[in-house]
Amino acid sequence: MAGVTGPGRRGRAAAPSALPAPRSLIVPGDLLAPWRRCAGCTGPGGPLCASCRAGLDGPVRRPVLDRAPPGLPRVCAAAAYDGPVREALVAFKDHGRWALRPVLGDALARAVAGLLVAPGAALSPESGRVVLVPVPGSPGAARARDGDHVRELAGVAAARLRAQGLPAGVAAVLTGVRRRRDQVGLGREQRRANLDRSMAATTGVRRVRHAVIVDDLVTTGATLAEAARALRAAGVEPLGAAVVAAREGRPAPAP
Repeated sequence: MAGVTGPGRRGRAAAPSALPAPRSLIVPGDLLAPWRRCAGCTGPGGPLCASCRAGLDGPVRRPVLDRAPPGLPRVCAAAAYDGPVREALVAFKDHGRWALRPVLGDALARAVAGLLVAPGAALSPESGRVVLVPVPGSPGAARARDGDHVRELAGVAAARLRAQGLPAGVAAVLTGVRRRRDQVGLGREQRRANLDRSMAATTGVRRVRHAVIVDDLVTTGATLAEAARALRAAGVEPLGAAVVAAREGRPAPAP
């Protein structure tokens, strides 16, 4: 008889067994795990574990770029573009790991500070506010990445610098004036040609006095050189450029 569990227990229904969850409601742990894991090593402790973060916490460096383009300003980087640092930047830019913004923004702030305290570059208290000028991305890249990742990092970096007592702000006063190819896969000379005269300063540059160009990465220096050219054309000589990481050259610790 249905619902009878054994002799002498006639009429007592068995406890209903647990029904399997519909497949549509099952969320495998691995589906959510990437967002909790470290972007650098995929281990626990995300968004970036202490071990991987150490790669961003070393001495700032002055990348020695092979055949640096004319007009490249002084550059300071927080780290070398390899290992966990590379993985973290790629995850932030291309895979929507926005939780990495604070740690990468902190690294950018360190690079800016390293640039400003280098010999001959120190600012006096009377010098006024330092303005971080993000390298402009293409509208297509911003749409694909759901935001302007360099500008986001610049905002974090400026806040960190202010917390350390250095007046700092962000001004997106550079804009693209013609279409550019994706830089991925382009050689040194191709990058220079691709970027030549591709940026211009907006009218907001008139309010900028002490500018530091900021980007996430320097590879050949072509992007930073073009950004510097556009600022100079508008009458602003940049103090230098700061990046989270440097890919090429022999990075030497900044003095």
